Amino acid sequence: MLIQFLAAFDNVVISRFNDRERVTGQNIQVKYVYAPKQRVLYDLINPGQNLVLPVVAVNITSIARDENRVFSKNSGFLAPSMASKNTILPVSPYYKTPVPVNISISMSVLTKNQIDMDQIISNFVPYNNPYIIIAWKVPEIFNPVYEQEIRTEVLWDGNISLNYPLEINNTQKAQVIADTSFTIKGWLFPYVDRPVKNIYKIDTSFYAIKKGTNIDYTNYFDLSALGLSVQEDREVFYSNTTTVSGYPKFTDINIIKYYNTEVDL
Repeated sequence: MLIQFLAAFDNVVISRFNDRERVTGQNIQVKYVYAPKQRVLYDLINPGQNLVLPVVAVNITSIARDENRVFSKNSGFLAPSMASKNTILPVSPYYKTPVPVNISISMSVLTKNQIDMDQIISNFVPYNNPYIIIAWKVPEIFNPVYEQEIRTEVLWDGNISLNYPLEINNTQKAQVIADTSFTIKGWLFPYVDRPVKNIYKIDTSFYAIKKGTNIDYTNYFDLSALGLSVQEDREVFYSNTTTVSGYPKFTDINIIKYYNTEVDL
């Protein structure tokens, strides 16, 4: 989710102008780094570093469970199934209910010039009014039989605080700093030992047979709508309902001889 967040912002290009007529002299790709603002500021004044402004620093500040997005207490669910490449049985991925989390993101824009700051702010503020949507996939560890999209809201807090270099010395680089924050309304998935389960189909589309027919001697294809062969001397009509039962029933009785004693099973 954090990679998706950075991908939504890291295409910012600003222009440097040669004169008052605003003739473009140079286009600069703004660099995004994952680090706290304080770390970036230290690197700027460290002679051994080559970090050049403008830079946008992004880091996670907190992760919290979102009570407002807890809809049920189900332990998990099965996604829609389809034929698997590795087995002839239809399968369906099983997911444990993910935890809704709010990931708080701090974003700091560091520039040398005010005009650079203005351009960077203009590149993301108009499109976060007040949120954007990022799309990502169900984690591959669950072995989904086809890709499933998750849409996550990225909410901007709507505030930008600007800090200017009020006190500097001859060894410190001047910079303008803008601080803002976002909330990624994402999900964290629990691990599943067996992410795929078998799905069995129960056929409930049956034809009724002629009244008086002994059901014990009627096979599946006589009752199934799929395998029914209509004959002229047979009364056939649709059933409105049918009963499906899981009650076990003995269909064959064998006789075993043991020490000349007959035992019925």
